[in-house]
Amino acid sequence: RPIHAYRALKMWRRSWLSREVLMFSCFSGVSCLYAALLWPGVPGSLAVGTLTCLLGVGGVTASAWIYLVPARPAWNSKHTIVEFFLTGALLGPLLVAAIGVGDQRWLIAAAVSAAAAQLLNQAIKFLWLTASDLFELQASARLLSTKLASPFLWRGALLILGGMAVPLFFPSTLGLYAALVLAMAGEILGRYLFFVAVVPKN
Repeated sequence: RPIHAYRALKMWRRSWLSREVLMFSCFSGVSCLYAALLWPGVPGSLAVGTLTCLLGVGGVTASAWIYLVPARPAWNSKHTIVEFFLTGALLGPLLVAAIGVGDQRWLIAAAVSAAAAQLLNQAIKFLWLTASDLFELQASARLLSTKLASPFLWRGALLILGGMAVPLFFPSTLGLYAALVLAMAGEILGRYLFFVAVVPKN
């Protein structure tokens, strides 16, 4: 019930879910303050911006650690943490570049690097699943190579298109917005695969 939403924070010392709620709640408030300080160019905004970044990193970390549970072997690996951070590293620079803030060359380079790293992470994860002796991990690999092969390949194609090809060859405002849409579609598809390809121990 929404009126009791504050109770989600009560377990922040032990629960990654509570930490996620806390971090992203603080991130939302501090980021609004940061935006307000930037508008008139108030001194000291750099410190608030740094805090905003730290809270964002903390929120993403908490989100990833929620899924590191032994009951879901395909989630319980470093690939999950890397995937969550690379989603932010890909979509963040593309959004900033599309709205025309910052050095476009560096932002595009950051997005392309993140997309390439995400593609590599997915390939290594698939090989890890395939080579594993654990039944649940092998079953996840079989799902990705059979029933879920089409969305799995599409996810890779969207990473290449939205994260690399379009920003590099069409760095205009329209091209960057198109890249952002394609990359976001790829990451949403990646989250879909993340949830449907996992095989639980029970």
